[in-house]
Amino acid sequence: MNNIVTLHFPVRSSPVPGQAQAAIHPGCRYDLMLPEPVVADYLNHVTDGDHEQLTGLVGAYRLSVDAAQIEPIDLSAQPPRGFIWDMELLGPGIRRCLCTDADPPRSPRNNRLTLMDASLDAPEVCLLNNQPVLTISPRFELEWMTDAFASQLGLVQLVESSRTVQFADGEPLVLLDTESAGRDPVLYLNDPDDNAVVKPVCAFQAQGGKQRFDFSRAVSQAIPAEFNNKAVVSVSVLEKYTWYFMQNADPGDPDRHIWVPVHLPIVWGWSIRVQQRFGGVWDIFRKKLIMPTPSTEAPALPRWQSNSLRCRTAREG
Repeated sequence: MNNIVTLHFPVRSSPVPGQAQAAIHPGCRYDLMLPEPVVADYLNHVTDGDHEQLTGLVGAYRLSVDAAQIEPIDLSAQPPRGFIWDMELLGPGIRRCLCTDADPPRSPRNNRLTLMDASLDAPEVCLLNNQPVLTISPRFELEWMTDAFASQLGLVQLVESSRTVQFADGEPLVLLDTESAGRDPVLYLNDPDDNAVVKPVCAFQAQGGKQRFDFSRAVSQAIPAEFNNKAVVSVSVLEKYTWYFMQNADPGDPDRHIWVPVHLPIVWGWSIRVQQRFGGVWDIFRKKLIMPTPSTEAPALPRWQSNSLRCRTAREG
């Protein structure tokens, strides 16, 4: 049975009536004509460490399976160039410095993703190719509107994870431990053959498009009957996920467009233990679920320094 929670989100600020807006979009690169006061102010933000959280601009945002790198704007370049990642953080001084095309003013609306409902299917043990697998599936009802510009909707999945097996002789073995990569979450990868950082959520959507659809992506854990020739009697999983719904106006042109968040990060998780009964049947003996919830505490731009495949301390069955 699904546990369903309705999400309520803060209202985003609206443009001032009658105020003209330049044709600028999040995720796009712009040349900047920076006067001295703006340069000094930006440099002050850069020394704070989280410059992008204060200015809404980054010099680069590079995503790979091993790391997400955020770089400040290179003010020595001619001209300096930056990517907008959050329109609402742009101050009036920065806005005036952006060199825009001679396009008509953009729509006062932004592209918008709305999570109408969220649920978490009860975890279950099922057989996949005669292998017991523990699975759980977060489910979302989404409304995706691209009023401002055509865009691709994608998903970045970060995880803090510990997966452990217990042997019949009482000894435990850690299969996966993301803390080995540091205190921050890592990129969730489950298939060595699928190392895409951003997973598409739906097809590329044209400007003015609107659709409402259900979305889910299962998380799974294989349950080995034995490991290193030792019988396994239980498997424990403790995980916290942070999911970022992202958009990109042109994923094929990384020099001019980057992935940027289109919604608050969504946090969910599970703590579960499965044990083997007589006859080789696996049952869930303990579970605790963290329902999908929008978070203002997670970093607004997803960051990681490793991935879950690299954090495996042993080969999973």
